[in-house]
Amino acid sequence: DQLNTGVGCAVAAIENQASLVNDVSAGSAGAGALTQSVLNGSHAKFGDMSQLLRADVMSGAAYHKLIEKGLENGERLFESTNVTVQSILGKIFVVSDIPALYEAGTPNKTKVLSLVDRGIIIDNTSDIITNLETTNGKGRIETTWQADYTFGAKLKGYAWDVANGGKSPDDATLFTGTNWDVAMASLKHTAGTLAIADLDQ
Repeated sequence: DQLNTGVGCAVAAIENQASLVNDVSAGSAGAGALTQSVLNGSHAKFGDMSQLLRADVMSGAAYHKLIEKGLENGERLFESTNVTVQSILGKIFVVSDIPALYEAGTPNKTKVLSLVDRGIIIDNTSDIITNLETTNGKGRIETTWQADYTFGAKLKGYAWDVANGGKSPDDATLFTGTNWDVAMASLKHTAGTLAIADLDQ
């Protein structure tokens, strides 16, 4: 839950900043599959600060697209002696099928989030509240248990717009990019960049 929410917030906030997005999917800069070159184009959005990008967060489908490209050796991503795939960009891959990294449509799009160190911070407040309730009057006695808890999401270089998003937002509100305001003078000092590609290619 916290991983999905944190990544969803970051995707929304960064996608709202056009200069941080490398979109090669159909209907944009040109139809294109996910490749190391596309990721490099995303990292290049940070210019001389691109070395601060530490990890690429992607879905399993996107990750295996990159592996496939490497095995084809079109970009010389492995040594034929041991067939070990290597990243020419030197980033850590975080692979998780997070809903925010996929956009259904024509074409289906995959998104890769490139993050700086501490680009997303989740604060667990450990304030779980539970309630057990038993009710009568139906064919069988019903007992339900419900639990509520809260956690905080922080994005480097962004501030939550309380006036627009409220103090206790749901996922739909959190995943609305306009609710995240840039709090830094330069976008190079924010959470990261985003690559968008055609998942079907």
